[in-house]
Amino acid sequence: MIPGSAFFICCAGWRTRLIVLPSFLSMDHPSPLSSRPQGLVRVGTSADAALIDAWLMARAPLAVPEARARRLSLEAVLAQGGQGLCLIDGTAADAGNPSGEASPNSVRGLLPVTLVHSLSTGGRVALAAEWWGPADLAASAASLAACCDVLAEWCRAHGIRQVWLAPGLLADPTAAPRGFAPGADGLLHRSLVPTPKQLG
Repeated sequence: MIPGSAFFICCAGWRTRLIVLPSFLSMDHPSPLSSRPQGLVRVGTSADAALIDAWLMARAPLAVPEARARRLSLEAVLAQGGQGLCLIDGTAADAGNPSGEASPNSVRGLLPVTLVHSLSTGGRVALAAEWWGPADLAASAASLAACCDVLAEWCRAHGIRQVWLAPGLLADPTAAPRGFAPGADGLLHRSLVPTPKQLG
């Protein structure tokens, strides 16, 4: 017998064959392809406004006037109308929601980004000065790094050459996300080589 393998009898007419399946195809073990990713970073859209608003209210409740103002700011960056964008780290849907729709429990981290004009670079830069991450410091650092990588890809596709990150967002000031280095202005800079934007 082969360790970790499963045996099945296959009968076809008068022929009987013994088929040996590797352990990863055995019915007693889950397929490695069925494992679900723990996190998924993506660029938020206007359809995420209600989800993120509920998540923010659960983490940092505001009075009605301030909550409305925050919702307007959130909708502005989610619209991607040239003012900015918002990176969401979380599962595509809450595991406890049988309908498969996303719920506030599915959000792990949030990175709002503002697009600003820079005279030093001669173009727009992506500035991240706010970070809503997990309470665990290690998880927060990993989540922020993943968001920064997705942000860098988005910037390259849109011809933006620089990502600036406020150093106060880091749990460990000496452990900046990959590609960032201190700039003369006190911010962390990540230089990008833009790629042509695909049209059509």
